[in-house]
Amino acid sequence: MLARNAEQKLFMILEQQIKLEELISSSESPVLAVFSAPGCGPSRLLDAVLADAISHLPQKPQIVRIDSEQNSALSDRYQVHALPTLLIFKNGQLIGRIEEERIEDLLPAAHLLQRLQAIL
Repeated sequence: MLARNAEQKLFMILEQQIKLEELISSSESPVLAVFSAPGCGPSRLLDAVLADAISHLPQKPQIVRIDSEQNSALSDRYQVHALPTLLIFKNGQLIGRIEEERIEDLLPAAHLLQRLQAIL
């Protein structure tokens, strides 16, 4: 797994809906939006697992972390209820979502990798 500072570099943090919409519509690579919250233990746990899973994908998506508490309008728009929730966009369209009630369903990284590969 990647060191903590490398994991943090993996994520781009967006704080405005407009920036997310611009990124989704202009990106040539898939965009993986990770809805999380700073105080959410499962969200922090997912960071390392996600970094490991992404390292095995042939086409690396752009990854953005969205604080669902600070961006409730985005959470509402995309009907994000459980944290963390991963939304995958390609060619400006939402093509998949990974939303589990239990973080254990996304562990280990191989499980998450399989889910991402099926969508991408």
